[in-house]
Amino acid sequence: MKTFKTLIFIIFILFYVLSANATEKRYDIPTENSPVIGDKNAPVTVVEFIDYQ
Repeated sequence: MKTFKTLIFIIFILFYVLSANATEKRYDIPTENSPVIGDKNAPVTVVEFIDYQ
């Protein structure tokens, strides 16, 4: 039981450290001449990249 608690504690510490170092990345992607589904003035834009190989 002690090893289980230690393991949970280590996982919690790793999760905390990794989430504290996470940075948010935002990119401006031109979508002017792209097909659109939904409102063109929506506050969120979802862009899907597909590679047909």
